Amino acid sequence: MSVLTSPRGKVEVVHCRRTESQDIYCIKNLIRKFTQKLFGSLNIISLLEKANLAITLHNDQEEIMAQATFLDYPNWNVAPQEDWVSVFRELDSEIPCTPLNTLFMHLFVAVDEYSVGCCKEIIRTVFKAVPDLHFIFLIVPSYMSLGSTLITVFNQVGNIPSLTYDEDFAVHICHRHSHYPQLHIRKARVEDHDDLVPIFLHHDTILKETYGKYFLAELIEAQDEENHAIVCEVEGVAVGFMNVCSRVNMQLLHECFDLGPFHGLCTPHPDDVLEPPQELSVQGSSGAELRSSSQECQQIVKEPQEAVSPEAGESIQRKSTEEAAVEEALSPVQSENTSEAEDTEKLSQEYSVDYTDYCISNTSSASISLPEETSNFRPIYRGASTAFCIQMFCIDEKHEARSLDFMNFVFSLFPDKNFCIISLPHLTPEFVLIQNFVKIVPFNNCTLDQDLYVFHRAGLLKI
Repeated sequence: MSVLTSPRGKVEVVHCRRTESQDIYCIKNLIRKFTQKLFGSLNIISLLEKANLAITLHNDQEEIMAQATFLDYPNWNVAPQEDWVSVFRELDSEIPCTPLNTLFMHLFVAVDEYSVGCCKEIIRTVFKAVPDLHFIFLIVPSYMSLGSTLITVFNQVGNIPSLTYDEDFAVHICHRHSHYPQLHIRKARVEDHDDLVPIFLHHDTILKETYGKYFLAELIEAQDEENHAIVCEVEGVAVGFMNVCSRVNMQLLHECFDLGPFHGLCTPHPDDVLEPPQELSVQGSSGAELRSSSQECQQIVKEPQEAVSPEAGESIQRKSTEEAAVEEALSPVQSENTSEAEDTEKLSQEYSVDYTDYCISNTSSASISLPEETSNFRPIYRGASTAFCIQMFCIDEKHEARSLDFMNFVFSLFPDKNFCIISLPHLTPEFVLIQNFVKIVPFNNCTLDQDLYVFHRAGLLKI
């Protein structure tokens, strides 16, 4: 939300959001002849479908005040879409533009009375929304002036020819540092205390209640080779703070989190134990026992008649006669015409089924118990730790989008470390900094009430 004031003194509260399809009608109504001369005749629907970023500015009444559309290649066909970098490098070799840090403005429309304020607000919003963006180019016919609005944010670099038209086109540029600059990062000083305390107390008063009024100054004074305090500043005023430490409880992390993809945050060591030991003797005997039990069960099921020998048949026959007598006493209406052969066959089948169930039950319980030992295995890493941790972090909400600016500086403090980690209580709302981190999966039996996030040094590399 921002407040714009027109030259006549009128005030409008405006809000930025991504452009939606229902905005197309209002966008068309804001297009003037001057707009068409600057950007050409455009198909708004097609343009929005191709756009990398499209921003709409509206007031409290949901009336559209301005709109801008940005793509990752130049308009007016001044260079191939897939190979425009070389053309712009020839124009000015000192501009390190790449497809990852550059956007091109393909359309801008605004309500005339608030056009200057809307243009600056949209440019600032774009740089804030895309942290890696450093340049915005605007290309217009060389005979056209930018007008009183766009000239407030763009400066001309030079002229280049078009691949389609016979005329030249003027290239204008807008730099990040003029609208939403990168933060200056440095080591903290005790003098930063007064600037930082209001930012901390705005979010939480527990630190002050726990450690006292001057906890931050004491923390800054306690810096050493393993413990560093860093601040970010804007125009000489500290607007953010980070405390990092190289002392990490690696044993606790290895017990609670699956750090296998990161080799346990340690350097490889020849004595590392990365897989569960192979207990061949135990597994072999268990496998043989399971196979013999399975074969025995299958033999009983397939050949039920062979399960009862002649001697066993006589004993079963006598038992059947005794049971029949008992049943006759308990139930007089029971039939007495059952033959001894039928009783023997019935008992033989029941015995084979019961014994088969017993075998299957034992086999299932044995097969389930074996992998349980493997699931509790924890890799053992004997190499040196390659991680440092963020112990404390706070930044002014106005500059939160630039939180990642800290990372280059803190990694330079630990040249032998490749990972930065931070642990947060469960259900902590996601903030900008950890959006660049990877959340680690905890083990099933983890009792630690914290989530672990990891950032690798390679995340700082930009092509």
